[in-house]
Amino acid sequence: MRNKKSHLLGVLALSILPLSGCLCASDPGNLVPKTVVEDPTLPAIEINGTRLHAEAFGEPDGPVVMVLHGGPGSDYRGLLPLKALADDGYRVVFWDQRGAGLSQRHDADEIDLETYVEDLRLVIEHYAPGRPLTFIGHSWGAMYATIFINQYGDYNGRIKGAILSEPGAFTDEQLRGYIKRLMGSVSLVGEQFNDALWMGQFLSPADHARADYQRTMMAMHGTPAEHLDPDNPSPIWRSGAVVNKRMLSIAEDGFDWTTNLSAFTHKVLFLRGDLNEAATLEHQQELAASYPDAEIETIANVGHEMIWERPEEYLDHARAYLREIGANQ
Repeated sequence: MRNKKSHLLGVLALSILPLSGCLCASDPGNLVPKTVVEDPTLPAIEINGTRLHAEAFGEPDGPVVMVLHGGPGSDYRGLLPLKALADDGYRVVFWDQRGAGLSQRHDADEIDLETYVEDLRLVIEHYAPGRPLTFIGHSWGAMYATIFINQYGDYNGRIKGAILSEPGAFTDEQLRGYIKRLMGSVSLVGEQFNDALWMGQFLSPADHARADYQRTMMAMHGTPAEHLDPDNPSPIWRSGAVVNKRMLSIAEDGFDWTTNLSAFTHKVLFLRGDLNEAATLEHQQELAASYPDAEIETIANVGHEMIWERPEEYLDHARAYLREIGANQ
C-alpha cells in the first residue's frame, strides 16, 4: 500500500507542475534520472554510434558473465544482486541496452533488431575481447541472448552457456500466447490501469522524458500474472518507452529465433519462479525444447522478479551451473 500511495502522490505532483512554474518536465533529471549523455559522471561505454550506461565488477581478467536485462527498455538495477558472482572470480558485466535505462535515447528509426544484435556483439568485444563468456538473461534479456545465439551459435567457441530466466518467447506464435496470459490478468477497472489513464490527462508522451516516466510508472508494478512482491519491488532507474514500443512493433512482423539453435550444443539452464502464471512450466518447457541440451529449475514461492526477490536461491542455481559447464576455466 505504501508503494501505491507514493505512486499516487507522484502523479498528483505532476498535475500541479504546470501551475507552479518551478519545473519543466522536459529538463533532464526532473521527471526521470539523467542518461549518460546528460550526466557524464555515470559509468559508460561508447559503441556502435551510441553511449551505453555500463559497468563491470570483479577482476578484469576473470571469466566473463554478461548480464542482459529485461524489458525491452528496462535496466539492470534490479539485477545487481548478480554482482555477488564477482566474489567467485567472475567478471560480471552490466549494461543498459540502447534506448533503455540510463543509456542514450534514440528515436524509433535508429532502433532495429540488427542494430541490437550488433550492440551486444560489440559490448562483448569491449569487455571480453577474444575471451569466453556466459550469458545471464532475464525476461526479454533471455530472449536477447537467444537471438544472439541463434545468429552466432557459440561465437567461435566463446559462449560457454546461458542462464535464461523466464524468456517470453522465441517465436511469434509463442509470444501471442505469452502476452495473452500476461495481459489477461490486468483489470481494466483496476488501480494500475486507472492511474495510467488519469496520469495521461496531465502528462503527454511528447518527449523521451515524459514518455519514459509514463512507461516506468506502468512497468514498475508488473502484471498480476507475474506475482511480484508488493513489499519488495524490484528497483528501476528509468524505462525506455520508445525502444519498448519499437521492439514490440518489430515482433508484430513475425519472427522465429529457433532456426539455428540446434547447433548450440552447450548446456542451457532455464530458471523460473513457480508463481508466474505467464511463464508457466509448460511454456518454459516448450522454449527449452528449442535447445539440444537444456534443463529447467524452478524456484519456489516467487514470481517473475526472482533475481531481486530470491537472490541467494538464484545465485545457488547460477553458481552450480557455472561450475558444471566450466565457465571459470
